[in-house]
Amino acid sequence: MNRIAYSFVALVVGLGLVIAACAPAPSAPPAAGAAGQAPAAATGGSLTEWERVVAAAKKEGEAMLYSSSGPAVRDPITKEIREKYGIALEWVAAPNVQLEERIMRERRAGLYNADVYFSGVSGVDLGEQKVLQSLDNALILPEVLDTKVWWGGKMLFIDEGHTWAGILASPTPPIFINTNMVKPEEVRSYKNFLEPKWKGKIVLFNPRTGGGLDWLYHASEVIVGRDFIVALAAQEPIITNDARQQVEWVAQGKYPVGLGGRRENKIEFVKLGAPIKLVLPIEGTSLSSGAGGVGFFDRPPHPNAAKVFINWALSREGGTLISRVIGGQSARLDVPTDFLEPESIRQEGGKYFNTMDKQNALKKQAFQEVAVQIFGHLMR
Repeated sequence: MNRIAYSFVALVVGLGLVIAACAPAPSAPPAAGAAGQAPAAATGGSLTEWERVVAAAKKEGEAMLYSSSGPAVRDPITKEIREKYGIALEWVAAPNVQLEERIMRERRAGLYNADVYFSGVSGVDLGEQKVLQSLDNALILPEVLDTKVWWGGKMLFIDEGHTWAGILASPTPPIFINTNMVKPEEVRSYKNFLEPKWKGKIVLFNPRTGGGLDWLYHASEVIVGRDFIVALAAQEPIITNDARQQVEWVAQGKYPVGLGGRRENKIEFVKLGAPIKLVLPIEGTSLSSGAGGVGFFDRPPHPNAAKVFINWALSREGGTLISRVIGGQSARLDVPTDFLEPESIRQEGGKYFNTMDKQNALKKQAFQEVAVQIFGHLMR
């Protein structure tokens, strides 16, 4: 290369270096604002840990959830977690009693398939069996750990070991009617169902299951008294093993009124425009998580994916979707309620019984035998 050419190249390179040195530094990419992806200012010292867990969860690729929820709840949650985190949710779905039996069979066989328990307070038994580990081992996001955002000033742990937490804390209207056949004022009290006109016209969900047992326990042992359910059995209610069928029968007018059942099925038919209305009894009702609770299995095959799901479920974003699809009010105070039925929202001065604790959960399990004795002759 001749001297002139060399000097020209050197000049160009030098100018390039000067321009590069004077150019402003590239701006940082905008920070994400969704749950679990907030900037460092919002997440404090947890950002690095959360990013590490999310990255490891994506490598695991999936999480196995054991749940009593139906597809109306499972499908939108699965879609959201796949799109947001690239994690596939696999579900083992069954009534709580069957789930617990399956889990214990697997453990006796040395199988550890489950990552997350996504269901109601019956998970206390799994905690007693040392199958669920403390949720303290999974909680990362500051917005989840912030006690100010939770109803009552604390997360709704069921026991001192923090093995299960309620995502929802919603009034549980045990009564639902076909509005073409029944006026709400006809069934404002539990005692109304003992009137002769309701004999053979009430449909119940199987008392062996969570949605069938919960309201019976609360009515019998907490709110009205056991004499009520003995008298109710004498009314010869129809009992079905299918929670969705229970609501469908009322929606179709096969039976005018139902007691108990699963909130998600009732909300599904309300959204479809069926003549279904939820009714709160004047004696009061329980606050419940329904199927909206979460536990962390010990020895999970996908521990990081499990942590991602648990933190998402307990965040404002996750809590909003879960509240919407189950149809119950969140235990978080910052989750909107404008999409809920009025009867599913805590009201100032309302008469509610909070039984989401270990003592009541264990009592409810023992009460199941009582319920089966009383209603057993009506079960198919």
